[in-house]
Amino acid sequence: MTQTDQAEQPDQAARARQYAHLRRTVGVYPPAAGLITLTGLERGLVLGRILARESEYVEPNTARDSLVLDEDGGVWDAVVHIELDDAAWLLSQSRADLADLVRAAADDLDEATADDAGAEYDAVAFEGPKAWRIAAQLVDFEVSSLVLHGATVVDPPGGGAGVLARIGSTGEFGYVLIAPRSAGCAAWVLEQAEALGGGAVEAAVLARARAEARHPQIPGYARGLTVREAGLEWLISWNREDEFRGAAALAAVPDPERGLIHLTAPAGTAPAVGTALHAGRVAVGEVREVFAAVGTADELALGLLAKPFDVPGLTLRGTGPDGAAVELRTVSAPVVVPLSWSERIGG
Repeated sequence: MTQTDQAEQPDQAARARQYAHLRRTVGVYPPAAGLITLTGLERGLVLGRILARESEYVEPNTARDSLVLDEDGGVWDAVVHIELDDAAWLLSQSRADLADLVRAAADDLDEATADDAGAEYDAVAFEGPKAWRIAAQLVDFEVSSLVLHGATVVDPPGGGAGVLARIGSTGEFGYVLIAPRSAGCAAWVLEQAEALGGGAVEAAVLARARAEARHPQIPGYARGLTVREAGLEWLISWNREDEFRGAAALAAVPDPERGLIHLTAPAGTAPAVGTALHAGRVAVGEVREVFAAVGTADELALGLLAKPFDVPGLTLRGTGPDGAAVELRTVSAPVVVPLSWSERIGG
């Protein structure tokens, strides 16, 4: 066994434990590269200018995912938008500079104020079949009443006013807590998770679990693809009559000639990113992304395939890391059945 193999074994074991947190107990992670607040009567105009999903009729105390496009209609970021009675929160998945974009969109408005809240507030996410047990400690009502995509104001254990939203990315029960940094909620949530047999989850493990549920991961595999090629149409309101960032270019996006599909391969055999994939002797695409091994029987990857090969149930051929031929199967999402689908909150 080489030194590299010896080093990889503990990493794989740790990732398997972290994956089990998400799928069996509760995993904790930081959900936002940027955290922005919007206040004022005209904040809806700002949201309408930057979010690809229509926001005019969004109800208070709700949370949802949306894309932010660039001016060319490409994927710039994915955000969680939490709407309250008197403010909106935006959690950026990948952009620390989202605050600059929001401020620019609000610059000509007298009754809209955008603030970068990352210095004063923490956001912490916790997902898994037991995640609701942590959420139950933060609300003064039956926790099952906080429905998926619901949000509520809470009083965090460390003091101050916070926001709890039920929104997840792995198919399991999921929540996001925003609270003043002085309250120490990130450490508190982690402590509660560890008491339930869970713990912190690193980015590579989270990416694997998100991929299994086909949750958008930006930029990742979407880099250089149109929203239709990346399968992200559901994060855009296509019939809007108002103007928003990237709308003009979006209207010109052609029907896709290729698409993304999940691929599984036996453990240790997944081809590298960029490897050509063949159906028989015909090259039909390439490996777009390979996700971390987490102790399961199969490895997971994404293939970018020419249509009509981007469908589940096909056997393709590629070249594994050792240079040998390997068979891969195209599979539908979700790749696994989340435990939370068969369990009840409060049970």
